[in-house]
Amino acid sequence: MTFSSRITPQDPFPEHLEILTTDALEILNSKIHRQAELEYRQDGESELETRFRLEFLAEELDRRENVPAAAHVAAQQAAQAPVPAHLTHA
Repeated sequence: MTFSSRITPQDPFPEHLEILTTDALEILNSKIHRQAELEYRQDGESELETRFRLEFLAEELDRRENVPAAAHVAAQQAAQAPVPAHLTHA
């Protein structure tokens, strides 16, 4: 897989953001924001799927800011889901 600093609306997107590590979530957030910027420059607005993804990410990041870190780590361990490879390369 080649490196990309963006995730297009057609690329896979995690269904359950709560199982991602905070680092993986922040990488995903950065890639989606870069995609939104590209779409805006090209078309004058970002695609609906990109906007939905940004909204889901914002909700999860806001939730994590309001939940103690220990509770989040426990939820991640309970889920035991692997982090998608495209989110592990910053």
